[in-house]
Amino acid sequence: MSKAGGKMKAMKKAVDKVVHGNLIKTNIPAGMAIAGPPLGPMLGQRGLNIAAFCKDFNARTAHFIEGVPLPCRILVRSDRSYELTIHNPPSTYFIKQAAGIQRGAMSPGKSRWSENWCH
Repeated sequence: MSKAGGKMKAMKKAVDKVVHGNLIKTNIPAGMAIAGPPLGPMLGQRGLNIAAFCKDFNARTAHFIEGVPLPCRILVRSDRSYELTIHNPPSTYFIKQAAGIQRGAMSPGKSRWSENWCH
């Protein structure tokens, strides 16, 4: 039992240290970056200055309509600096806006019409 206990302690020490990846992929609404969840904790656990990031993001997305979801890639460097890449809004956002709906189908490929006429 003592051998197993020793191995468990060694494993536990190895697990205690959590290493976060250096790339964050997220969608942030244009002009609406705030220090609260979910963005704040993602940046904070990697050691970034959250207020400075929010100010930078909101300034860089000022030309977009406020609230448009923007896919972002944040590359965090070891010196706690970052490289922010902002992509164009997803096409599904524009399709939903044109259709005047809030969200898409809950079960894609199935509709009441097709279920009634297939039998």
